[in-house]
Amino acid sequence: MAKILKNDFLIFYLLWPLIFSPKEVQFVLLGILLVLFLSRGKIYFDLVSYLVIFYITIYIFSVTNNILFSSFSSERLLATLNSLMIWMVGLLFYLVMKDSSIRFKDLTKIAFVNYLILIGLWVMSVFLFYIVGLREVIIFGKMLHYSEWFNDHEVFRFVSFMEYPNLIIMFSLFLYPLYYWHIKSFQNKILRVLLLLAGVLPIISTYSRSGYLIFIVGIIVFVFVYLYKKIDRKKFIILICSILSVLVLMFFYSSVVDTIYQAVEELLQAREGSNDSRTYLMLESIRVSFDNSPLIGMGIKDRSILGYPLGSHSTYIGFIYKTGIVGFVIGLMLFIVINIKILLVKLNGAELLVKISLILMTALFAVEDIDGSNWLIVLYFIFVGLLFNNKQAFSQQSKTIIQ
Repeated sequence: MAKILKNDFLIFYLLWPLIFSPKEVQFVLLGILLVLFLSRGKIYFDLVSYLVIFYITIYIFSVTNNILFSSFSSERLLATLNSLMIWMVGLLFYLVMKDSSIRFKDLTKIAFVNYLILIGLWVMSVFLFYIVGLREVIIFGKMLHYSEWFNDHEVFRFVSFMEYPNLIIMFSLFLYPLYYWHIKSFQNKILRVLLLLAGVLPIISTYSRSGYLIFIVGIIVFVFVYLYKKIDRKKFIILICSILSVLVLMFFYSSVVDTIYQAVEELLQAREGSNDSRTYLMLESIRVSFDNSPLIGMGIKDRSILGYPLGSHSTYIGFIYKTGIVGFVIGLMLFIVINIKILLVKLNGAELLVKISLILMTALFAVEDIDGSNWLIVLYFIFVGLLFNNKQAFSQQSKTIIQ
């Protein structure tokens, strides 16, 4: 038992129990894991950690100020306390992982197993939806899937016991690069292809428009980086110039651009009600913050007339609502610093794929909450910490991205 508790990979072994647990239980489990890590490691502060501390300080000040002068329901106060504390937990996990001894090869194996569980849940969900005919499955308050209208068609929307479908996109951005890297070691090429394609199916079944766009961009960036590293610079420049020339010709002399534009527009308008609700919620969040406390924000997420918490559905809008202009500037600086550091870190192999994923995730935070789920913000800071690891936890192996 003591050996298990001292295992550096314990949080990755417990990832699915964390996801399946209620938010309150997630927080307790993460707190226990954090104590175990802190008891045997050292922490060193850096610019990223100082920015998080500054943000948390503004957040605390904003919450305290609004509690003194306004009244809120106990539900919203507890939700705010959870949000505030999970930022602290995420910070400490970042500091611990930045100096951990986690080995890259072991992390890919665990990521592979965790992603296989996601695929297994998807297979079970498809069976229950299409064969058994269950349009909605909820177990212990956690939803496996439900049906929804998308572009005037009823569709099967996979949730995988997470708080909402888009968290599958976040989960995949973390683990699919490592899942892919582990599959690369398989000798059977057919098995490799089948597993890679199977890994995409849960993503497709989320019907997340932002997720689709991010993964398309990710594939383009991946191909670009692969070609940049695979061929010499002169050939790369010639290839890029050729591609740009073809794109220019297509733009002026074909209808391909119009077709792509229509496809993207159709995707964005596929759930028009969701677009309207999200836009209204964001504008209302900004208005309430600026009208009442523009500098330090509202601290506590009250309910919108739509029923959703104000400041939700966007990390950056959340910064404005919860911590005002001051917190928004600090939060923006935090992500800028993190991404600059990620860009400057020289990485190969799966580390490079994780690097691309984390940068893309920053863009996705425009329409997603970093603290929408406890495990999400903690996993984000864990992966950032591992990329900045002082002990080079990710082994720098000179392997190609594709074999």
